[in-house]
Amino acid sequence: MLDKLIKQLKGYIQPEWRLAFISTFIIGLLTHFYVFINRLPNHDGMYNIYSSQAKVTSGRFFLGPASGLSSYFDLPWINGIFSVFFLALTAVCIVALFKLKQKVPIILVSGIIVTFPSVSSTFAYMFTADGYMVGTFLTILGILLTKRYKYGFVAGAITLMLGVGIYQANISVALGFITLYLISTILFEENDGKQIWNYIVRFALMTGIGMGLYLVVYKFYTNLFQGEITSYQGLDKVGKISISDIPHRYQDIKASIKEFFFHSIYAYDQYNFHEMLNIAIISLIVVATITWIVTKKVYKKPGQLLVLALLGVTLPFSYYIVYFISLEAEYHMLMVFSLTTVYIYLAIMADKIDVGEVMRWDYLSGLLTTILLGAMIVNFAIIANIAYMNMELRYEKSMHLANRVLERIERLEVYDEVEKIGVVGRAPLYTKLTSETIPRQIPRMVGTTGETFLAESEHYQKAFENFFGYSIRSASPDEVAQIKELEAFKEMPIWPSEKSIQVFDGIVIVKFVE
Repeated sequence: MLDKLIKQLKGYIQPEWRLAFISTFIIGLLTHFYVFINRLPNHDGMYNIYSSQAKVTSGRFFLGPASGLSSYFDLPWINGIFSVFFLALTAVCIVALFKLKQKVPIILVSGIIVTFPSVSSTFAYMFTADGYMVGTFLTILGILLTKRYKYGFVAGAITLMLGVGIYQANISVALGFITLYLISTILFEENDGKQIWNYIVRFALMTGIGMGLYLVVYKFYTNLFQGEITSYQGLDKVGKISISDIPHRYQDIKASIKEFFFHSIYAYDQYNFHEMLNIAIISLIVVATITWIVTKKVYKKPGQLLVLALLGVTLPFSYYIVYFISLEAEYHMLMVFSLTTVYIYLAIMADKIDVGEVMRWDYLSGLLTTILLGAMIVNFAIIANIAYMNMELRYEKSMHLANRVLERIERLEVYDEVEKIGVVGRAPLYTKLTSETIPRQIPRMVGTTGETFLAESEHYQKAFENFFGYSIRSASPDEVAQIKELEAFKEMPIWPSEKSIQVFDGIVIVKFVE
């Protein structure tokens, strides 16, 4: 019975899907092995060695159940394997969505999906990374279901609701891939125009119903638990944007695009390999698209050409739609997975070349696509490992710093009276490697950068308890604020002076800055 079922499943699974899954898995393991076999926590990781990930107040209602698939512990190898598994399923959905057939484009798409900097940045939060990858998979699955079946938008709306309920930035993923699919349909598929509008209606229904369901679930949770949405990323101010704010948000989009694609040029007035590759890839996209429109005579369909132009113009807004949902929202690397569509578009174009009618330009375009995207995949993998190296250096410095602070505390004459710890400022650590060299060589990878992740009293408390076996409570911000008003505190020298650690009514204060 079981053998028969497995044979039936094998017959259903297409070779292109199998190639996408295996390619993603292999490239993913090779790229991220470093972070999978080492414990490299960041500031959030100190709080989440064990956590249910119940982020209801952040609007992430389904993050807990999604992260719970691999337990609620911070297990780098287990969480990493689960993450790559769901990224592999995401790659399969993308291959199925765009009906990719050729091996090289499929491998390129798989490589882009699993090495993209958003993935590497998410792995800085390994305790919840697998849940985030489930969200990405569900979002792309929703698009595939909507496209494949006449009433698939119903199931698509449900999976979109779950994906956004894991991480709100998945709405950008949905809009980005929907736009890419519509563009590819106009350029690469024979259609009479009605099919385009059919897809537009379906995707609009999927998105509208999905986001409506998300709001219903949000209201249900907040009413049930009487919780208030967090102010993080302006989530408590959703919908409070005015028309006068739109030009400012447009400027934010421009700045964000420059930040990702031309980071060093924009920030440091210099070129590195990442920027040079992006310039070459974007140039090839423009030339190849114009060539395709001319050679395939797409210009003879003015209606579709107009829709194509509108899709191209609105694409940046799809990537950064959250800017228009909350005035205080700021995009960072975890939120820009939708930008993979820029690179995937080129792979799709290479896949759609008719082998029986290949012209000289097609050969050249396909060769350049393979070289440039292959180089970008390697570049993304290198960026990931540079970020992981920074995380390891940061971890070592943070743990050594915590150990030094604890050793100082234990040397105090009133050590037995210490009940709580309060930290003022951050330790003045600086190295040219991690503060200058690394940030200039890679995009801004949130969660991976910095000299130390020990920024608050709770961080030291968690480090002492979980890594050194010393239990102490954290002083509240109000308690620390009261001590800062004392003349004795103001006269304290700063770290690493011997007197930079003193006790006030059972609270040991570590003074890192004036």
